[in-house]
Amino acid sequence: MADNGGRFFEGLVIGGLLGFAFGILCAPKSGSELRRQIADGSEDLYKQASDQLGEIGNKTTAKLAEIKDKTETAIGDIKDKSGEVIKKASDSVQQTKDQVERKLQEMAGQSTQVLVDDVESATSG
Repeated sequence: MADNGGRFFEGLVIGGLLGFAFGILCAPKSGSELRRQIADGSEDLYKQASDQLGEIGNKTTAKLAEIKDKTETAIGDIKDKSGEVIKKASDSVQQTKDQVERKLQEMAGQSTQVLVDDVESATSG
């Protein structure tokens, strides 16, 4: 039984060594070439990602500039329209003030006339 376990271990070691040797002989590239290829691929991937992020950044910057322009235009329009509304409201208030003032003057004149009439009727009577 111990002999079977030793044979298995021996076969495992020999199989592993043969697999390693076969892998080295059949490998298309050496380790240094493979590392260089991986490094070059990594650089290419980094450059592509950087370029795409740059494009996204440029598009985002352009979109933000467009939004800023539209916002400034909208704010300008709101200022213009609010100025017009304030002017109309001011004119309306001034008209109402003038009307109230005229009515008060009319009432004051009528009051004075009533007093004069009362004084005349009191003295004539």
